This record gives sequence, structure tokens and C-alpha cells, in this order.
Amino acid sequence: MELGARFIETDLRLTRDSHLVAVHDETLERTTSGRGRVDKHTLAELRELDAGSWFAPEFAGERIPTLEEILAFSLEHDIGLYLELKPGGVWRSEHALVGALRGSAVTDRLVVLCFDAQILKAIYDLEPSWMTGLLEQHQAAGLVERALSVGARQVAPHWTLVSREMVRQAHAAGLMVVPWTVNEPEPMRNLIAMGVDGIITDYPDRLIALLRAR
Repeated sequence: MELGARFIETDLRLTRDSHLVAVHDETLERTTSGRGRVDKHTLAELRELDAGSWFAPEFAGERIPTLEEILAFSLEHDIGLYLELKPGGVWRSEHALVGALRGSAVTDRLVVLCFDAQILKAIYDLEPSWMTGLLEQHQAAGLVERALSVGARQVAPHWTLVSREMVRQAHAAGLMVVPWTVNEPEPMRNLIAMGVDGIITDYPDRLIALLRAR
């Protein structure tokens, strides 16, 4: 946020007791002091873990954020959210997300992302007004059609899959194109020239500096 990002993207996983928390990996070893699968632990157990030391010593003692904390941050700082929903858990994650977000003041400033098209379809069936985006890592062909078939309003391909033709097709179908994860200036420039609608990056300051220099 301090670097100028307009949205924050984070991953969500379901705990054993059906709470949503911000964890990228399916397991805890890489980014926390815990062990085992996220969905085999309760929220209380996960909140005891150190989730900061792996990144840098000054973040030692950071806790795994809950969805509720992320939503509160969004409201407090007037910043949008891209929430990538990871499948799995003891309860269907899309139902947990819809239940947590229904009635929230942030639904007009968030996009739900998922690699699983059927999860996006389930969210669309429950809340058709929400903005969703279909993630894709490997297959560019048919991405626009797959997104439309599940009610998505954005496509979020890996940046190496994006072409001018994909952007043209997506825009013609009323879809936004938001590639990930683009960290170097040259591909950022190329994607902007293709007409993408946003860029997911680990370095928003680089992207903002490039946009200002145009």
C-alpha cells in the first residue's frame, strides 16, 4: 500500500474449523513455524505460529492473517482486494467465502480469483453480482470462453500467455485482462502496450514509476 498499490492480492485457504486465512502453500513448513497441511489445523492452532521469520528477521512474530483482518484493512485504508481462493478443506471453500463476505462493505472493491473454474461457477450461482477472475498458468487457448462459461468478468493468465489477440478477444467479450506476476519493467511495458487492464506484481513501485514515465 505504501508503494502505491491500488489492490492487494492474497491467497485464502480453509482451516479445519472452516475459517479462511491468508496462506499461499497447502502446507505450513515453508512460511511458518508449523508443520503439516493448513486444513488439518484449527484457526486457534494456526494463530500460534510465527509466519514472518521466513521472510526477514524484522517480521518475526507475524501471525497468519484472517480474512476478517484483511477485510478490515481494506476498509480502513480504502484499498481493493484480489482474493485467490484455494480449493480444499473440510468444507467447500466457496461457501465459506460467500458466507464471510455476504453483507460486507468491501464486496464492491474485491475480485475473487481461482484456478478452478467450477469454484468460480459456484460463486457466480450464489452471488452473480460479484467480480470474479479465472486464473490460468499453462493454457491460453480457450481461456476467454472458459471464463465466460462460469460467469467470470476477468481473466488472469500468467503473463507469458498474454498476447494482443488474447486481449482483443477478452475485451470484445467484455472481460478484463489482469496478468500475473510481472516483476521486470520490459514485460510490464509490453503488456501495457497490449492493452491489459491491470498487472499483478511484487513491485508496485516499479510499475507505477513506469506508468508515470509514459
